[in-house]
Amino acid sequence: MSQVTQEKTATSSALRLRRPSWRDPRLLVGLLIVLLSAAGVMGLLVSQDRTVAVYAAERPLSTGDQLSTEDLRTVRVRIPDAAQHYLSGEQEVPEGMRLTRRVEAGELLPASALAEEDPSGRQAVTVQVDHDLARAVQPGRLVDVWAVTPAASAEQEPDVALLAAGAEVTDIRESSSAFGTSGWVTVEMLVTAEELTDLLAATGSGAVVSVVPAGEDAV
Repeated sequence: MSQVTQEKTATSSALRLRRPSWRDPRLLVGLLIVLLSAAGVMGLLVSQDRTVAVYAAERPLSTGDQLSTEDLRTVRVRIPDAAQHYLSGEQEVPEGMRLTRRVEAGELLPASALAEEDPSGRQAVTVQVDHDLARAVQPGRLVDVWAVTPAASAEQEPDVALLAAGAEVTDIRESSSAFGTSGWVTVEMLVTAEELTDLLAATGSGAVVSVVPAGEDAV
């Protein structure tokens, strides 16, 4: 093989082994094909995604609670035909809105459960009851509130009165005695204005207040 032929062969081999430049049309065409393919896949996924963003409760929320961003999280769910019935996660949490019913942790937040004030005009009140008498009471339940006024003498019967019927419990807080044992429970509930007056009068007079599930007689 002549020297000239050897030089041509070496030059051709060097050209084949040289890295392609970014100006190489073949490289540009390959990149364009990859980008178009990725864009097509993304467009297909977006077109088939029928999920919507709505708010869900981060923790159990009680009737009368005022909403805040800490109480909610955004989730995507496949309910395109019913999305208008829930609070959209693409909007800011409305200020000054309160819940008109209890919402459990993880539950989607219904738009109908929000209002600026309780539609029934109920007011929140707290009463302290014996722990044993409030075992069956839980937030969200309806309860009856009874008051027992001790008799003035041994010949008389204690006065038992129903102060509130079907009051909704919004919160329960247990307290502990100095010895670390649970003694009293503070029950927060929603009552009407008339029931609130009776409750305040009973607690002020020293009557023993009991809270039982709605429809049951006081113990």
